[in-house]
Amino acid sequence: MKQVKKSRRACAALAGICILVLTGCGGQSPLNDMQDAMTKMSEKEATFEKEQDTLQKYEKKEQQLYTKMMQTTKDHTKTVSRLSDQALASAHKRKEHLKTEKASMDQSKLELQALKKSAERIQDQALKEKADQTVASIEKRYATYDQLYIEYEKALKHDKQLYQSLKKKDLGYRELKSKLKSVNRTYSKVRKESKKFNRYTEQLNEHKAALFKATDNESKKG
Repeated sequence: MKQVKKSRRACAALAGICILVLTGCGGQSPLNDMQDAMTKMSEKEATFEKEQDTLQKYEKKEQQLYTKMMQTTKDHTKTVSRLSDQALASAHKRKEHLKTEKASMDQSKLELQALKKSAERIQDQALKEKADQTVASIEKRYATYDQLYIEYEKALKHDKQLYQSLKKKDLGYRELKSKLKSVNRTYSKVRKESKKFNRYTEQLNEHKAALFKATDNESKKG
């Protein structure tokens, strides 16, 4: 029987983003303010990173339970029902951790307006261009995460429906195949959004590095 394979690793992007070491005249410059905002983003995403690991552990557990269900031969109905209940309990816990992860990202996103305002205050055109690129990457990353969250919620819902159907004594092959198809289709979308999220993560780090380099060069000129 075809097994359900689920994967949605979405790399944390702001780790190390607060390495900008800015020097210059006294007072809080726009670049300093950008640094502060990005530092807060990174701090608020600490929970996001932790929850990703937890979600993957539950996914792995459910995959193992599903494999056992498909391999069960002795006392099939009773055993599969018990394993299904365990999988459902895991999926419910996964839902709670997903909410916590989303809350972490939402808190991080609150710093975006302060970041954008700081970027708008930059006078140097070369630095402003790089700052705007950094902001744009962050915006794309947040938008992609929101879509990733929506798709993952759908996938989780289909997981629960699959586990529930496996408890039925009269579950036919056609119905099972349909449930599996729905699960695999939704996780395909999850993987697609996850790849986009990771791509914007890499893009963000590149723009951040470019901004840091340009800022460092400007400070040396001064």
